[in-house]
Amino acid sequence: MYKNAETATLEALKMQAIGITVTLHSFLQASDIERIKKQESTIFSEILLDERWEGIAFVALYSMDGTIILHSNPALMGKKIEKITATFNNNAPYYHFVTLGTGERVFVSDSKMIIHKRPYILRVALHTYPAEAVLRTAKMHVMFMIVSAILIISGGLFSIMLLSKVEKMQDKIRELENLSMLSRVLAHEIRNPLGSIKGFAQYLTKKISDASLKEYLNIIVKESIRLERLTDELSQYANPQKFNINEINLKEVLHEISLSFVNQNKEIEFSVTADDIYVKTDADKLKQILNNILQNAVDAVSEAREKKVTITAEKINGKIKIEIADTGTGMDENILNRAIEPFFTTKSKGSGLGLAIVKKLCDFLKIELEIKSKKGEGTKVCLRMPEYQ
Repeated sequence: MYKNAETATLEALKMQAIGITVTLHSFLQASDIERIKKQESTIFSEILLDERWEGIAFVALYSMDGTIILHSNPALMGKKIEKITATFNNNAPYYHFVTLGTGERVFVSDSKMIIHKRPYILRVALHTYPAEAVLRTAKMHVMFMIVSAILIISGGLFSIMLLSKVEKMQDKIRELENLSMLSRVLAHEIRNPLGSIKGFAQYLTKKISDASLKEYLNIIVKESIRLERLTDELSQYANPQKFNINEINLKEVLHEISLSFVNQNKEIEFSVTADDIYVKTDADKLKQILNNILQNAVDAVSEAREKKVTITAEKINGKIKIEIADTGTGMDENILNRAIEPFFTTKSKGSGLGLAIVKKLCDFLKIELEIKSKKGEGTKVCLRMPEYQ
């Protein structure tokens, strides 16, 4: 029985490592590794704060020459380690144990992966003390089995429970492979602790007089707000709320949406041309679509010499056409083809969900979405919906 428990706990560690590897692989495939590296991203550090991945010792991404590209300890990024290049010869995950500088023995999973045509090794290190605790318990059961048949039954039940836990972990891995499920779980699990972090940081800002400490606290608050916005976007993408269809005046909606952008971006020239068009749709969801498109337009023209955003709405061939055009930097063919992919972004602090949410809401509202863009020539986004009868 002890041998079985040892095998089962090792499998449990492997399953946990596989789950984390699969999730991070999906994230890294949708990310710009070089940009994350230049920004000295702490995304791997944030993983250690996730309660659902409790037990992680560290996470790291290595290049072929052993350079640490990303690490849950940002201080190690850019350094090199030995004995990692040989791992690139293994196509299957390499599981082994490593003793850290602190003397702790951790379980390590090294997985080779190709990200944007470049080979990397993703290393996931797990604390072994939970598994060792299980093994100690199993050993005690083996000793008592010799004396009492009752403990034999208890030992059998323990094995069943352990195997059941492994099966649940395997089911969880399959769920994590579903991007929509992952988004929903992340949005739910992050929101509450994030609110506490922001709240305490705001409280300390009022209580502390040291200017340098206030500066750090303000950074915490700003980043917390950014993460709150990301969790909202994740929730909206993964689980759109029910739709409420009503008749609206499209001209009034466009002027209402554009007004907030006009007030906040005085340096940009906005032009709104729309007829009095009435349509049946969900006003809130349509506003969300227009907000996301306009925000992208504002971001694009902020770096351009000519800063102009044009919004038009008209009836054409039995359909209502809304067009939002900007004189921004535009997109090349490669970026345009990936523009609506979830988590794909060229912005330094973008979530990559803006246009993905737009596409999903357009599909639900039966709105045709078309994006035209050329590098250096700006972007046009067209929305077409049936004319209201």
